[in-house]
Order: sequence, then C-alpha cells, then structure tokens
Amino acid sequence: MTSITVGTPFNIDLEFKIAAFGKRLLAWFVDFVIICFYFIAVLRYLSPLLGVADQVTSLAGISVVTLPALFYQLFMEILMNGQTLGKKVTGIKVVDREGREPTWGQYTIRWILCTGNLAICSIPYTILRAPVLVIFSVIVYLPDVLSLLIAAKRQRLGDLAAGTVVIDSNYRASIHETIYLEIEDKHYQPVFPQVMRLSDRDINGIRNLLKMKTGTRETDHYIIDVSQKIKNVLGIESDLYPLDFLEQLLLDYNYYTANPKQ
Repeated sequence: MTSITVGTPFNIDLEFKIAAFGKRLLAWFVDFVIICFYFIAVLRYLSPLLGVADQVTSLAGISVVTLPALFYQLFMEILMNGQTLGKKVTGIKVVDREGREPTWGQYTIRWILCTGNLAICSIPYTILRAPVLVIFSVIVYLPDVLSLLIAAKRQRLGDLAAGTVVIDSNYRASIHETIYLEIEDKHYQPVFPQVMRLSDRDINGIRNLLKMKTGTRETDHYIIDVSQKIKNVLGIESDLYPLDFLEQLLLDYNYYTANPKQ
C-alpha cells in the first residue's frame, strides 16, 4: 500500500497510508447511492409540492434538484473534517500533504477541479429521465480515474492542485490509539505540564521513537537531538537522560489526557 511520510516540528516522521483505489471507489458508490435516493425523493415527492416537477430546468428546479447534490461533497468534507458519508463508511478521509486537516480553500479547489461532480449530479437524473446519457456522464470521470491510477500518491486532479491526499483513516486511528498508556500508579504525579502543548502527532512520534529503543549510535544521537529540541521549544530544564525524558513526557501526556481537569 502506498504511503506518505510527514514530519512533526520535532523532526519525528509519521507515516500515513494512502487510501486504496477500491476503498475510494466504494466511498464514491455509497455517496452516489445517497444522492440517487435524494433525487428520487425530490422528483417524486418534494418537487410536486413545490410545483417544479415538470420544470427541472427552471431556477427553482435547479435549486431544489441539482444544487444540493452538486455541493454535497464540498459541504460534507468541510463539516465532517475531510469525509463524506461514503468516506466515513469506508474509513478514508482527505488531509493535506502534511497530514493536517485541509483549509476551506483546499477543499474548494479539489471540489472545483473534480470533473466527476457534474456527473454525480447528472447520473441519477439521466437514469430516471434519459438513460442513454449515462455513458456520457461516466466519461466525464475518466481524467480523475487516470490521475488516480498514474499519480504516485493516488491523487486525482483536484488533489494535485489543492495539495491534498486521501488517506486510510482507520490506519491513522490505529496509530492514534497507541498514544495511550494505562498508568497503574493511582498516586502518579506528572512532572512536565508543558507536554500538553504537543500535538497527538508529536506524541505519536515520540511513542514510535521509544519503540526503537537504543543500541545504535544513530538511534542514540537521534533520541538526544529530539529530546533537546523538545526542551528548547517547550522551555523545559531537566537532568533526565534523553530516553527517560521522552518516556516521562509520554506518561505525563497520558495522565493529563485521562485527567483533563488536573
């Protein structure tokens, strides 16, 4: 599976798995089914009530039938932090190339350059009104499909322009879960409250770094460099050995996370 590697402010690398093409296709299909149900509901039940059943080309018809479907992807990704309902079901999400949540501008760019947005809006209607046009609607997706298959990070045209990628959020979540440790000492006293200025990504990186342990000169120097940089950034003075210092940070972070009022 293709992956991307991003760094934290403390020179700790984190890996994110790129969403597989099959998952993206399944997410699209789920979203497509949702939009189809919306089209059917509007055309059969809501449109007659609004008097636009036979006037889908009118401004009212376009507004009621087409615009919600057209803006579905954009609004859902903004409201659900990079996910549509289909992406939520399949466990994938949109992030920027640094592993962070994209800005509204990035969401908008990838939406504007999604050549399939017009198709996903038109396919349900053509199925109901003009089935022969379905083939034309599918062809509109070809540029994005080719980009997904060719691009090294499985990015479609909108992703390339916006600087975003679609990752497997289930994999990201499994990393997130490794942050937390059970502190058995009920009388545990944290040492460094400054640790809460670190992000989950930084703590993930520290946890992964500690798994490396020591044994090689390169690893030992790397741990020293990381611990010193964290001390400088957080303004911490400590005589603990670098490895012990990082372990203490991890324990303190878990303590404060489990006891937010402390």
